[in-house]
Amino acid sequence: MKISLAQKVLTKKIQGISAVVPTKTSLPILSTFLMEVKKDKVHLTANDLDVSLTTIVDCEIEGEGTIAVPGKKFFEIARSLPDDTVEITAEAEKLGVKCKRSRFRIVGKSAEEFPKLPEQKPLASFTVKTETINSMIEKTIYAVSNDLTRPSLCGVLWESKGGNITMVATDGHRLAKVDYEGDFKNLEGKEFIVSPKALNILRSLIDEKEEVKISLAENHITFDLEDSIIYSRLIEGPFPDYNQVIPKQNEKELVVNREELTDACRRVSILSSVITHQVKLSITPEVLTLSVNTPDVGEAVEELRCRFKGDSLEIGYNARYLLDILKTMETEEVAFLLDRSDNTGIVVPVDDGEDLHHQCLLMPLRLSD
Repeated sequence: MKISLAQKVLTKKIQGISAVVPTKTSLPILSTFLMEVKKDKVHLTANDLDVSLTTIVDCEIEGEGTIAVPGKKFFEIARSLPDDTVEITAEAEKLGVKCKRSRFRIVGKSAEEFPKLPEQKPLASFTVKTETINSMIEKTIYAVSNDLTRPSLCGVLWESKGGNITMVATDGHRLAKVDYEGDFKNLEGKEFIVSPKALNILRSLIDEKEEVKISLAENHITFDLEDSIIYSRLIEGPFPDYNQVIPKQNEKELVVNREELTDACRRVSILSSVITHQVKLSITPEVLTLSVNTPDVGEAVEELRCRFKGDSLEIGYNARYLLDILKTMETEEVAFLLDRSDNTGIVVPVDDGEDLHHQCLLMPLRLSD
């Protein structure tokens, strides 16, 4: 087989699938990607046994064939080539690469060794605007847990009730939840947990795409962007009942400018503890004071204007967790719904959008004496 395409196109496509190729693996074949030429198209596929990505490339083709190509080496070569036409040939398990005066000959592997995707009948399919799905992922994925002893928390929960879709993620210290009002009745009652790796890959590929088709099978989910298809194994549940941890009695409301709070929190946290990253919020009806007092490091204080309904309150938060939440909110102001200094706080955007409804929980830290 022989294919010809622009170096920039090749690099962009290879960079996309390189996100799937594992850096370390006990199975050498997983460090390769599959290059398959058929029906006037080139299909590039990477598979780590949990997530698979196939991207389709339009280019000049002569003949057909399939070969497993070393992923890291090929990407380094493609990225280093001059901005010109790249000619790729394959014969048996050898791959040739030519661009201007550069020549490479790479030892590949038999395509027969490359893992094949299991065939499963879709249980439900639906289409979502890429702008919507990107926003929902951004507002939840930062709260996914890294604790492998609790695998159900190492992904984002998707559930459908009343025709709407809800995405939830939590690591036990914070929780992010976003609801999308739509018409997804064919998903009614379904719950599934999606790998953050698959969702990050999806976000990297949805530029200039308007919609993504999502298909759900018994153990897998597929994201179809026409020229790229992501296939991911679902994470086994069950996901904890997050509704039980959402406070129902938080009646004290703090409203503050989101950008001002973000900047102030970032500044005072420079002197916070490297272990707890604690920042104290002292709240009165019109003034919010952020402060840090770290022995052997220093002190920092900053005051902000605010609106607060309730008795004065002091509460401590991990500054990094707080900043993660504020970064995902797009409104001018945010509201904190609070109870006591030792109770979970709720953070919501003020005047949220009509279709997306965003809510975050943040566990407080015990204030230092």
